[in-house]
Amino acid sequence: MGRLNGRQWVVVVGVPLMSVAIGLVARCWLGGGAIIITVGLLAIFLAYLLVESRRFALGLFERQVKEVRSSYVQLEALLGLHALLKPAAPLPPTRFWAASPDLLREVALHIHRERPRHVLEVSSGTSTVVIALCLQRIGVGKVVALEHDAHYAEVTRRAIADHGLTGIATVVHAPLKDQQVNGETYPWYDLSGLRLGEPVDLLVVDGPPDTVHHTARYPALPMLAAHMAKGARILLDDGDRADERAIAERWAKESPGSQLGYLPLEAGAWSLRLP
Repeated sequence: MGRLNGRQWVVVVGVPLMSVAIGLVARCWLGGGAIIITVGLLAIFLAYLLVESRRFALGLFERQVKEVRSSYVQLEALLGLHALLKPAAPLPPTRFWAASPDLLREVALHIHRERPRHVLEVSSGTSTVVIALCLQRIGVGKVVALEHDAHYAEVTRRAIADHGLTGIATVVHAPLKDQQVNGETYPWYDLSGLRLGEPVDLLVVDGPPDTVHHTARYPALPMLAAHMAKGARILLDDGDRADERAIAERWAKESPGSQLGYLPLEAGAWSLRLP
């Protein structure tokens, strides 16, 4: 913060020095008139700096306006969730690594409208608690969440217990291991500890992190296809990323008759309705 990077040093220091050097060289041929060239180059450079600083200020202002609007939308969604669910304890943090409130609201609306009996979540956290609260409210259904990180799995279990949801929500520690999916190798969840008694009506995919593979979330549908109910819905978070777009489109292509749609949420999301 406050320090010039290499490119900025070149622009701020190098360009004026170059202008002076050009003026000195020109003086050999033009004499005292060469100062006009130096002054002209410096004037052009100053005009460039003014234009760039104005462009930067406008860009910063636009980002601030966008963030304020986004924060308002997320706060509105979060207040709506609290009003609907009336949690017995504070909800875990949202946004950033956790799901954004607008995605949680989309999940809550789906559960309210379609009353799924079995929800599976690929990853765990705030969304697990919200899903369980929704199922508790409608009086039917269970949620199972896969979590590759043992510490975070325990954090989610404590949050579930704090809200009195241990009879509704289960977190399965499923470490990542190499899985062969359609001829490719992916680090994905070990399903040996997963027990699914009923077909999955709603699948929410928010893991693994993209740092383990550029399309790390693709195996979700191929690996779980045999457990999906007819007409089940899949929600894929972080839909604004190019990799997630590619994953969603590949899922749709490999599931003839399915319906794919984009949800314009904070991080973007894809909704796939199986046939």
